[in-house]
Amino acid sequence: MIVTTSWDDGDILDERLVELLSRYGMRGTFYISRTYRPRRLSEDRIRVLAAKHEIGAHTINHLDLTRLSDDARKNEIVGSKNWLEDVTGDAVTMFCYPFGLFDAEVKQMVATAGFRAARTTCQFGIGPYRDRFAMPTTLQVHPTLVRRASARDFRQYLLGRGLHWGSRLAPLRITGAMLLGWSHFAETLLKAARTLDDSNIFHLWGHSWEIDAAGMWGRFDALLNFIQQLGCRVRTNGELWSD
Repeated sequence: MIVTTSWDDGDILDERLVELLSRYGMRGTFYISRTYRPRRLSEDRIRVLAAKHEIGAHTINHLDLTRLSDDARKNEIVGSKNWLEDVTGDAVTMFCYPFGLFDAEVKQMVATAGFRAARTTCQFGIGPYRDRFAMPTTLQVHPTLVRRASARDFRQYLLGRGLHWGSRLAPLRITGAMLLGWSHFAETLLKAARTLDDSNIFHLWGHSWEIDAAGMWGRFDALLNFIQQLGCRVRTNGELWSD
């Protein structure tokens, strides 16, 4: 099974994520906005991060792209790509929609800008991915499983709509695991995805500042150790589309 991780916004606490990922020999994809976080990575620190991990674009100002004019969208999408390529000296081929919000026009603009693929915030997907410009995730590192966003995505999964799970895990089993808390749920999904099909993709994502605010560093560390013990193949988001 493949495990990929992605981290949004470019907060200074991303450096703590890097320390933990490095401890377990993992590379992640970091989607960085230029102005969003009050305590954000400097350009020098972005260059250091880019030496070992993948950098993706996350717009300039982290705005809802579906509410902007075409010119404003282009500035956010193309401008973020150009800025990060100037900072890192490398091609930036991955994009993440702010708040996970996009429409057909936004998707087309991202593709036209030269990105290889784009990630959403939809959860409970384990691949294979149907649309490279609407990549789902499997689980967010977040203390609250039952909230509006996760409830919406879980409802779509229960109804068999939207995201493709391949061989589906029994909904009742997933529901039971959710009730036991985030850590148990994450491990249940990992084991299930690995058992059902070795080609499945487990996509973990989140925000370093949310992990810190919720005091979840210990649980996150334990999950990375669990992933390492499973012997999963680790890829960046971009490496999923290397063909």
